[in-house]
Order: sequence, then C-alpha cells, then structure tokens
Amino acid sequence: MDKRAAAQVLEGRGWLAEQPADLRAEILARGRLRAYPDGQAVYRGGDAPDGLYALVIGRMRLATVQEDGREVVILHAGPGHWFGEVSMVDGLPRGQTAVARGDSVVLHLPAQAFAAIVAADPSRWANFAGILSRHLRQATHYLGEVLALPTPQRTARLLALLCRLEEADTAGPVHLPLSQEDLAGMLGLSRQTANRALGRLERAGLVRRGYGGIEVPDPGRLERYTD
Repeated sequence: MDKRAAAQVLEGRGWLAEQPADLRAEILARGRLRAYPDGQAVYRGGDAPDGLYALVIGRMRLATVQEDGREVVILHAGPGHWFGEVSMVDGLPRGQTAVARGDSVVLHLPAQAFAAIVAADPSRWANFAGILSRHLRQATHYLGEVLALPTPQRTARLLALLCRLEEADTAGPVHLPLSQEDLAGMLGLSRQTANRALGRLERAGLVRRGYGGIEVPDPGRLERYTD
C-alpha cells in the first residue's frame, strides 16, 4: 500500500475526513505507513507515547490492562479509526494495548510531527481534541444509556454501536470480526452469559454467529430491540 491508497481510506471515513484540507494534507505528508502481522502489538500499556495512529487496513484490538495482568477488551476498531490520542494529550504512558487482528496497516503520525503541527498553529489542538471527544462521547453514551439495560438489550446496543463504528451502510448486513470471548469482555460479562444473550438475539433473527465473527443482517433492528 502507498500513501495515495491510504489517503483514500482515511479521507473517506472517521476523524480525518472531517478535518480541513490543509491539515489532512500535512498529516498524510508527515505520517508513515507501518505494517503489523496478526497478533503484533502497535504499543502496550505502559509504553511511552510515540504518536498518533490511524488504522488503514485490517482490525485493531484495543484493551486495558488490569492490575492482575488481565486484559479487558474495550473496542475492536476498523479502518478509519484513530487511536493513541490520550497519551499525546496528557504525556503519560499508554493506558491501553493495541494489537493487530489480522494483517494490518496503520498510518503513524510520530510524536515529533504531532508536536511540530501544534507548535506551528496552536489552534490545531482543537482539531486533535476531536479524536478524544469523539471517543469520550461514545463511552459516556454506552455507560449512561446501555449498562443499565437487561443483558440481551445491552448486547444488542453494543453490537449496534460497533456496526456504526464500521461506517458501513446500515441498510445492509455488517460483519463484525469479533470473538465471543472479546464481546463478553466488552460487556463485562462471563462468556457463558454473553453467549446466552447472543443466542437470544440469534433466535430473534438479529444476528448470525459464525466462524470468525458475528454477522448483523440489519443494525437498525438491533437499535430498536427491546424484548
């Protein structure tokens, strides 16, 4: 993959697509394409911040590390998703681990390039803060409106949210390459409880479980699920 192909992906979806043309051009010019095989970490919790990342091809598994060493998955991200912004704002070590799921390509904006952009024009801080605010809004929406729901409805809303993050046509099927174990972690449930909720959604015709992920025929129906 070259920069031109990467630009088509990143300028077509996600945070970068919403930025002014001159900032998009500068980020793409300063960014570096990096490839990661399946299972390789882009960074791990505790690492020093080294810049911003945007997924171009593949999937990215983002997880927090607990005190006992367990990882709790918080998101499976698709192309167009930017990550690593928190440490670039507060300067603290990474609080998450980002691992490629399948062969993946990212655009890396190094810390030095990030610093040069905001030093030349401090108003750019507001643009980059948009990554953080987007993720914060998603998290607070989930915490405030979803966690209080019964388990099947909570599962449905989370899957609907993941479909929206795919930036796919919500009128058609969406494939989420998400393991049931990772889904359980994102829901804060045991795998058995999450599987029961998925089974209920499957019997209602809202999802189809298969090898390599979960298929959602109509994400809109998941949003409206109340049973």
